[in-house]
Amino acid sequence: MRTAPLALILGAVACLVALVASRRRGRWRGVLASPDIPSSLDRSAFDHLGTGAHRKTWLVAVLTDSACSTCHSTLERLEPLAGSAVEVVEVDAGGHRQLHDSYGVDAVPFTLVADSDGAVQAWILGPPTAGDIAAVRRVLSETQ
Repeated sequence: MRTAPLALILGAVACLVALVASRRRGRWRGVLASPDIPSSLDRSAFDHLGTGAHRKTWLVAVLTDSACSTCHSTLERLEPLAGSAVEVVEVDAGGHRQLHDSYGVDAVPFTLVADSDGAVQAWILGPPTAGDIAAVRRVLSETQ
């Protein structure tokens, strides 16, 4: 009879631990965990944006929409990542709907980080947190 309350308490603690762990992971996925997230990008598809994306080691593509209230701040937070090996590009749905559709984007802001071969190494759905940006910096520094 005494084991029932103990089992109930242990079950509640396990649920709380699982909830905290899932929230700590947030939106960042260092390893692609969803079959809906593209595993690679056609980097040449970004050339028409007038950037040097094809010449840089890394491409940080920020998919946005002019109606999105957080997209502008997302781009501002990610632009400092740009450098000699990193190209940060904005892909607005208004002018580039086909590019959004080709990657199945249905929510913005959505950020993809791809290496020189176009393999997506990281992604962020929603506005990036400080932890998200730090994790992207770690990914970018792995081959710089």
